[in-house]
Amino acid sequence: MAHLQASNLFSVKDRVVVITGGGSGLGRIMTKALDANKVSKIFILGRRENALQETISQTTNGTVIPIQCDITSKESLETAYNAVAAQTTHVDLLIANSGVMGPPMKPPQSAEDGSLPPLSQLRDELFNIPMEEFNTVMNVNVTGSYYTVLAFLPLLEAANKRRPAPQEDVLAAPTAQVIITSSIAGFSRKVPFSFAYNASKAATTHLVKMLSTAFAYYGIRVNGISPGLYSSDMADHIFRASGIQGRAISDGSFPKEMIPATRGGSEEDLAGLIVWLASNSGGYINGNILLTDGGRISVAPAVY
Repeated sequence: MAHLQASNLFSVKDRVVVITGGGSGLGRIMTKALDANKVSKIFILGRRENALQETISQTTNGTVIPIQCDITSKESLETAYNAVAAQTTHVDLLIANSGVMGPPMKPPQSAEDGSLPPLSQLRDELFNIPMEEFNTVMNVNVTGSYYTVLAFLPLLEAANKRRPAPQEDVLAAPTAQVIITSSIAGFSRKVPFSFAYNASKAATTHLVKMLSTAFAYYGIRVNGISPGLYSSDMADHIFRASGIQGRAISDGSFPKEMIPATRGGSEEDLAGLIVWLASNSGGYINGNILLTDGGRISVAPAVY
């Protein structure tokens, strides 16, 4: 029964991984998790060299290679691809994780008597935000993710070509995989309230579905994760608005009406999910969006 032991089921040993947005937040957690579980190489892409180096300083096995890259630039993506291709023959897993929140774009609050603000006030609040700020969110979260996947297709295909010939009743190693980071905001009108961010994540979620269909017959799997509240630079304003200090991973950190688990997501929560998806036992997963939110999406329509 050795094949059912956790050491085999969740092995990611010798995988080659590329992670965008690896210099902070969820990308840093993913990098640390995969490094700790003995992948062969992890190429982390991001705009800030100092942030990439900070991620490396928190890893232990010497597997992480930093590459500066702006995913909103095709030229930068091509340069990053060439840098990766010069150091590996293939990529088993690409995680398109880069993302930005953009302007909050919260409309004026209702008056104390519960009456709505004048529509003119709402219009001014939203229309005064520069269109470029809205476009930036879409460019990073949707367009950037899309072109990131396209850029690395040759190395993903190369990983599939390395797989040994099938043997009867023997489970082969997983085919190449893309994981795209979306958000529960793509499912809810109220988490968080940002037209640009929510719209971009709804588009990202649908992009996962489209790409999984487009590449299914090439043997490249595409899955998505939709996190809820995890402590990160991007979510910091939500923590502050809720009066939360620290990472908020202990029970009772959040009211049950906001998050049924009563806490934010931990490194262990995300690490376990990513290691599973990347492992031997995740090889049958394709075209899925996996929520990791402590149940928040289940109660989101009732709270704001």
